[in-house]
Amino acid sequence: MRLDIFNQVADLIGLKKRSREAVWLIEIDGMTCSGAARQMDLSVSTVSRAHARFRRAIGAINALTPHLPI
Repeated sequence: MRLDIFNQVADLIGLKKRSREAVWLIEIDGMTCSGAARQMDLSVSTVSRAHARFRRAIGAINALTPHLPI
């Protein structure tokens, strides 16, 4: 996923800076949710919810616009 698309989706759903970075670690760097939470000094629950919101947004975008290059 390109950085600009990642940031647009994160902006769309209102992810805060540290949650956004944690989701980036999961999605792009392949880190686990607990690893990203530990690295960003966030609770696993916070990171898990942020990641779930991000994945739901990506799913909704893909469902609405099947030709969008995500």
